[in-house]
Amino acid sequence: MSADLARNRSAAEELAKTGVDALRRGDGKAARDCFTKLVDAGHAAPAMRLMLARAHAISGDSDAEARVIDEVLEADPANLRGLLMRADCHQRAGDIRAATSFYRSALEVIKPGEPLPPDLAEELNKARAFVAERAQEFSDCIEQATQPLLADTGSEAIRLRHAVDMLAGKREIFPQQPSVFYVPYLEQRQFFEREEFAWAETFEAATPAIREELVRLLEDEAPFRPYIEAEKNRPHRNFHGLLDDPSWSALYLWKDGALVEDNAARCPETVEALEKLPLSHIGKRTPSVLFSMLRPGAHIPAHHGMLNCRLICHLPLIVPPGCWLRVGNEKREWEPGKLMIFDDSIAHEAMNPSDETRVILLFDVWRPELSQREREAVSTIFDAIDRFSGLPDA
Repeated sequence: MSADLARNRSAAEELAKTGVDALRRGDGKAARDCFTKLVDAGHAAPAMRLMLARAHAISGDSDAEARVIDEVLEADPANLRGLLMRADCHQRAGDIRAATSFYRSALEVIKPGEPLPPDLAEELNKARAFVAERAQEFSDCIEQATQPLLADTGSEAIRLRHAVDMLAGKREIFPQQPSVFYVPYLEQRQFFEREEFAWAETFEAATPAIREELVRLLEDEAPFRPYIEAEKNRPHRNFHGLLDDPSWSALYLWKDGALVEDNAARCPETVEALEKLPLSHIGKRTPSVLFSMLRPGAHIPAHHGMLNCRLICHLPLIVPPGCWLRVGNEKREWEPGKLMIFDDSIAHEAMNPSDETRVILLFDVWRPELSQREREAVSTIFDAIDRFSGLPDA
């Protein structure tokens, strides 16, 4: 019989049709006999084997069903139907972790926009629902276990909260990725809170005076320049289409580590307040202090800063509602007079979705973990870089 089936295609097709009809009417034994004969005769395509597995399932032979599916997946680990069927096996057996793992693998196999038969699309929807339910159950379990530990609001609780969120898939990992210089072993934090800095409250108290000086600059049409400008003797780097775009503009008080005398003379109270802060001094790179302007609708795409040994500070001065900054996982809206402090070596972006202009005072300070010796060492390194004219620009 097997030899006849191997030679006679029409006979094999007829037997396969008989087997499919048996599956449809729920006759597992008849279907199993048909597909076993076909597989033994060499018609061992994955689809044929999976129909044999279904026949075993209808017959109640779960071990045989699993064995056949495993053979298919051993030859083709990305077989979508095989992954779904194996997940079903584990779900019926009560092995929820294994079922979840196979359902997830099945969902990962799908290519975006790939057309699928209706029955397969329905199975995938069930898989998505199953995985989502397990994810919520997992999150609830972890939440319940850690709730007593998360009652505090200190830095330890924040670290634990974020770790739990990452474990539950609610939060991504955004590492420090400075474009120029990396100091290892500094804490990976997206935002720092104002209350952590002894100088913050005093500096915020100067906001009215700083804002008044900004308003005078705007009234006098001070020379704000595009933040990204073309440089002579350098390749043009069109950062997300913002090269020479005035929608993101700046007026510097310190630039490349040096005071901009003309602008500073027009903002004496701002300069006086800034001089009391631990501004970073890194070669000819910092401090960098500027009024940063985002015009209506402007968007600064996600990017990384050049260093992780300093923090960026924003003092919001003119801030229409809805303007925001995202650093890693966290999106915050600027509030007038309240400092926003963050690590710009982590991916960050900003948006002014309003129909008004947004202006902040932007400056950089040393990471508080760095000792005075470390700060001097970092600055010395960049002094050497700047003296070495053969080194390519960062």
